[in-house]
Amino acid sequence: MAKKTKNIMFTTQRRNEDRGFRKFSVVFAGSVLMILLVSCLAILNKYDFDIRTAMGGDSVTETQPVTEISTAWQEEADKTYFFWCSDSVSREMRFAWLVNFRLPEARVNVCALSPDTLLSDGTETLESVLAKEGENEAVKKLEELTGSHIDGYIGSDDESFKAMINYLGGADVTVPEQIEYRGNEFTVILVKGKQNLKADTLFKYLRYLGTIGSRGKNLQSTVLLEILDGVFRPSNTEKRERYFSKLSNTVKTNLSIVDYSSAENGIKAFMQSGIQKRNIVDSPAEINED
Repeated sequence: MAKKTKNIMFTTQRRNEDRGFRKFSVVFAGSVLMILLVSCLAILNKYDFDIRTAMGGDSVTETQPVTEISTAWQEEADKTYFFWCSDSVSREMRFAWLVNFRLPEARVNVCALSPDTLLSDGTETLESVLAKEGENEAVKKLEELTGSHIDGYIGSDDESFKAMINYLGGADVTVPEQIEYRGNEFTVILVKGKQNLKADTLFKYLRYLGTIGSRGKNLQSTVLLEILDGVFRPSNTEKRERYFSKLSNTVKTNLSIVDYSSAENGIKAFMQSGIQKRNIVDSPAEINED
């Protein structure tokens, strides 16, 4: 009987241990699941409950760009600017443009200007007025020529132009045909096709285009539009203030921080939407035409 009693006591203790182990296992498993659940919720919350992005896939955004574009179309603006580049010593004008930006169309009109563009009564050239009388007088006489208000100017010499282009990482430009030009002052050798031109090469290419007449003027306008396309794109929207700061500290301009602040909504709208319409016009008088 003593032996039987001993066996009964052994069996009861074993069952109690099994029950304790199972209870511990259930509590432990529940705790692990709770931790996993909280972790998953935290990760999903971080990615706005986008399961695809949380699992490492590309985010799918459908509504935000539409909202930004629709906001861009609500902005209204009609601004014209005079851009140019001249040698700092000789004052020789390298290249120049009139540029009109218009919202809500997100349209840009560009007119390339030759150094010998006649101003005022037809006896003075743009290059001579810039060299002898300065940019304010050049703007005044361009306004008389075009019959339109010019909202500001952005001028550079050779080095400051290159500094801005380098800051932008060069420019993606389409060269329509292979070029092998060897002049007295510079040489340009380019293959046909779209390519990223760094500052020095782009500068020489624009100067080369100034040597081939009206076709070169149109191509200068095309190049500027390609540069502007690289600036006014959605990915640069948050860089707009840095761009203006770099511009105002690098080139000659009458655009102040007050001008920037008043135009910031329009700049943001252009960057959110990108340039939607591009026009090259032959005459300065056509710069504001639809």
